[in-house]
Amino acid sequence: MRLKGKVAIVTAASSDRGSAIAELLAAEGATVTINYLRNKKNAESVLKKIESCGGRAMVRQADVTVKTSVNKMVKDTINKFGGLDILVNNAHGVITRNVFEGTMWKEFADNMNGTIKGAYNCCQAVISEMQKKNWGRIINIMDNIVNEPVKGYTSHITAQSALVGFTRSLAVELGSFGITVNLINAGFTLAKKTPHAPPRIQKAMAAQTPLKRLALPIDIAKAVLFYTSDLSDFVTGNCLSVDGGKIMR
Repeated sequence: MRLKGKVAIVTAASSDRGSAIAELLAAEGATVTINYLRNKKNAESVLKKIESCGGRAMVRQADVTVKTSVNKMVKDTINKFGGLDILVNNAHGVITRNVFEGTMWKEFADNMNGTIKGAYNCCQAVISEMQKKNWGRIINIMDNIVNEPVKGYTSHITAQSALVGFTRSLAVELGSFGITVNLINAGFTLAKKTPHAPPRIQKAMAAQTPLKRLALPIDIAKAVLFYTSDLSDFVTGNCLSVDGGKIMR
């Protein structure tokens, strides 16, 4: 168990990707705070799965765009579990499709709030605890659409792109405290609880990857595990693409 004794917070852990991350970290020994915004039922389902396998976790509702809400979640985690070692920023803004000419600034602001402000709030809330231990792991997750832009998603792509600079800057600033900060560039991921492209589009996208399939939530979770484990002790400021090789095409 690579994460035995570690405590993690996974934001948006009620989503398919987030639940896969939370469950895998727990399976590797981590104690996990399962964050959700609206879907309490899914979050509690993740909790039951973890506990049924002998893991330890708790559910906490928090809007990552609200600093006081995030601070309370972090405080609750530290008080209940005795510390905090890992932060996975899996939450992002609401994805809408609209050509740039018809996009209002509010749409850009909403995406920036959900993605960058959310990561900003969470990182600021956990850093002091990690600094005390001189150890920490922060993992930010963005979408592969940044490298292969699709018409109509300018606001989402812009917000996701900002995570690159945010991650690298924090990696430089926090390295001397034993804290690594890394980024996962997630390929289009099949998820039963979230909207996705029609089957014909999925088939075409899968055909563009050398592995001839789309990502599954567990694929992203395994990349998170790598960054949180001792396998990546000397890796920081890095971006790992988990897209079946599509970025090469």
